[in-house]
Parts: sequence; structure tokens; C-alpha cells
Amino acid sequence: MRLSLVVAAAVCAALTSAAHAAAPADPLAATAAYESVGLPAAWDVETGAPNVVVAVIDSGIDPNHPDLAGALVAGRNFVDDNADTSDPFGHGTAVAGIVGARANNGIGAAGVCWNCRLMPLRVLRPEGYALKATMARAVDYAVDHGAGVINVSLYGETRNGFLHDAIRRAREAGVLVVGAAGNEGWRVEEYPAAFPDVISVGATDDGGGLAGFSNRGAWVKVAAPACLPTTQVGGGFGAGCGTSGSTPVVAGILALLRAHAPLASAQQLEDALERTAKPVAGIRYGRVDAFAALQALGRPGLRVQPAIEGFAGVGRALRAYTGVWSGSGASFEYRWIRGSGTVVGRDGTYTLRRADRRFRLRVSVTARVGTSVSSATSTQTDRVR
Repeated sequence: MRLSLVVAAAVCAALTSAAHAAAPADPLAATAAYESVGLPAAWDVETGAPNVVVAVIDSGIDPNHPDLAGALVAGRNFVDDNADTSDPFGHGTAVAGIVGARANNGIGAAGVCWNCRLMPLRVLRPEGYALKATMARAVDYAVDHGAGVINVSLYGETRNGFLHDAIRRAREAGVLVVGAAGNEGWRVEEYPAAFPDVISVGATDDGGGLAGFSNRGAWVKVAAPACLPTTQVGGGFGAGCGTSGSTPVVAGILALLRAHAPLASAQQLEDALERTAKPVAGIRYGRVDAFAALQALGRPGLRVQPAIEGFAGVGRALRAYTGVWSGSGASFEYRWIRGSGTVVGRDGTYTLRRADRRFRLRVSVTARVGTSVSSATSTQTDRVR
């Protein structure tokens, strides 16, 4: 997996713009980049919420950076298999600042979703690469620990089934994965961004067109500014440039959408983002617009969409996914149904027994939030072996 972010020592000239009434008051917050994707207007509507967590699958995050104070939740180091998620490279810290640096604290800039929180998941090895199977574990961890959006600013040309399966599971749990398209200026598909379940992100230049270095093609869905002010390891600030800089812009906007509409499905969030994007030549949809996406999304009601994951074999566990984000506040009731109607389980997981052999199973889920109720039944499994 390659990195797609260049962190400059000083904030680049492209970040200079007149102040906007809705922009935070931080020293580096008045930027043309924020304006170009409708953020000041979006912030009048939504600034995020602490229960909306963006998982940053990367090199870790500096836990002592003052502009990230109070922003981090517990994460995991998948390289050393421990809880030390500090950042030896700086890449993840730069990505994190673009997503969720704190606002109106008198330092630095402001993250796109400055009231959201960040989950550091370190997958980048000392040699400077990440294994995609390790990234798959990180995606599953993020979903299981309540993340609403997952940012992956790493990429490579090799497809990996384990990673794709994890991303599909995230989607079935109402969690969106956002991936960097890469910086080679070519049309070669890069992964995980090119998986159809991922929102792939290119980079735009100062004029709003696709940056010359940004990868392109119909597999690249949206784009965002290439350079933004952000956090650096050790407490400093600089410019994060590349598709790793544009990707957390999109992840932050999706976090704003998730905070605004906690019951919306992953598909509803993606649709709102893509149908309001401003066309950019060279990619499928265009440059994102946070305010327009919020307006288009509204606040959809509760709708459960059950799916079953797992191998249908005796002794194996099946897991039900609801399509509703775990942070929505919804409660769920499950009924595992065998054959023509025998109820055999009432939990979110079910371990297959000998009595299930040769039958197909499905799961019926009822979700409740306040007075809202939604029920649906999944498709059937294969016949149990």
C-alpha cells in the first residue's frame, strides 16, 4: 500500500482566502479549500457530534497534539498488536487533522467535522507499507467499535478478497469507507478505493479541476481539494497535500451527514454526496459540496435492511447486519428462521447446529427508535452443510 499525502512544513499559498462568517476563528481556518466544497455554509447547519467517530486506518495519530485534544477514542495498533496508536510517520496525524482538528481554540485550522471524534487504527508497518489483510482486520474493528465513517488514505494496485469482504460488511452495518485514489495521474485502478463499495476520492487543484497528479477514470467517484492546513506530529502545523488530503475532506463531510441523519443508510449518504457533486472532467461525479449534500439528504427515517454474513456450515457462526449504523440509537430484535418458519435463535449471531443441516436460514430484524419501527427479513443462506 502506498501513501498519498505530502506534508509541507508551511501552509501552501493555495490556502489563502477571505474570511467567511461561518468559518471558525482559528488562525489557519480561512481557506479557499473550505469554501470550494461548501463547508462554511454546511457548518451553519451541522458541525458534527461526539458520538460520530471517524476511524483513520493509517500510521496512527499523535495523541498529544493540542489541536486534537479531546478528539481521540481508543483505537488499535495492528502492526504490533497492542494499544499504542501513536504515529511514527506523521501521515495519519496529518489525515486526522483534516478530518477532525478542534475548532475555535486559537490554534491551527479546523477539521471538517470538528465535533466528531477520531479512532486511530495503525496498519502502516515500519517499512512504510500496510498489508491489506491487516487493513481488513482494522475495518472490522472500526465497525465493531462504533465508527460511522472509515478513512483509508493508503492504496495499491492489488485486489484483496479479505479487505473487500470487510468493506462489504462495513456497508451492511451502515458504515461508509472512503479511499484515496492515488497520485500517479493515471487511470489504473487502485485499492481499496476502486472497490465498488468504497467512495473513491481524487484531488482538485486551485481552479476546481482535477489536479494533474490525481488518478482518474470512472472508478474515481468524487474529488476534493488537494491541499489543506493540518496537524503534524510533535504539535506543529503544515499543509497536507495529495489524495490523502482530499480523502479526509470527504470522510469529514460524510461524518457531518451521519451526525445530521443518524438513521440514514450508507447508500442514502453516498447518494446525497454524489448527486450534489459539481462535475469535474476525468472522474465519475465531481467535486463534493457539503452544504448541498446536507440539503439533499435531509433526515431519512428508520429502515432496516438485514443481511447475513458467514459460511453456512454446522458449527459455524452466522452474523446478522441491519444496515443501520450502531450509533443511531436504534434497538434491534432478531429472529433466526429455519426452513418454512421455525425460529431457532434470537440474538445478533447464530451458531449453526446439526438440526439445521440441509435447511436454509434467514433472519428477521425489527428496529426501534422512539416511536419509529422498521422490520424486514434477509434473503436466505445457502443450504447448511
